[in-house]
Amino acid sequence: MGPLRTIVRLPLYIILWVFSALLLILTCVRLNYTLHLPKGDPLNNGRDFYDPIVAELLVVSILTLGTIPLVMEWVSPNITSTASRNLLELSGLAVLWLLWLVGCVVSTSIWPNLTFCYQFEPCRILTAMMAFAWLGWIVLVGLIVIAILNAVSKVRPTRAPMMVEWASTPSFGEPSAVQHSLGP
Repeated sequence: MGPLRTIVRLPLYIILWVFSALLLILTCVRLNYTLHLPKGDPLNNGRDFYDPIVAELLVVSILTLGTIPLVMEWVSPNITSTASRNLLELSGLAVLWLLWLVGCVVSTSIWPNLTFCYQFEPCRILTAMMAFAWLGWIVLVGLIVIAILNAVSKVRPTRAPMMVEWASTPSFGEPSAVQHSLGP
């Protein structure tokens, strides 16, 4: 991976981690409010409930917080091939992208315009929750673009088949040591 992509990739993962943590906090606050409605609250006639999409956003934020250390190789999986790491990162980001998109779209379709209730704290929490969900999804789009650019820009010989880039050397062996043992 080139230095520019690394310089861009790490801050994007940090930003995604922050947005996921904030989304986790906001969804927990929303679930706490809806599962413990005060007496006389006009929302749902004062009966406790929960929004399934808020639970989905909670799960997505937890999955994202757990996936980032794996993708950034802070927790070392036993993958020696660069191509396998790229494929793992791209597939993980694609799954997260889809889950974040579902959460963003459904929550926006349920609460499209909350300007009428900004004076109430639960309404402001919903607005912030949707904002951080969309911001996290946008960061995921950027990370997917970088992962795709990384996968297709591998250096390979000209006129070589496309799959040559996936046949990388294992990280535990040094190619120069192998060449010296075989002779000049």
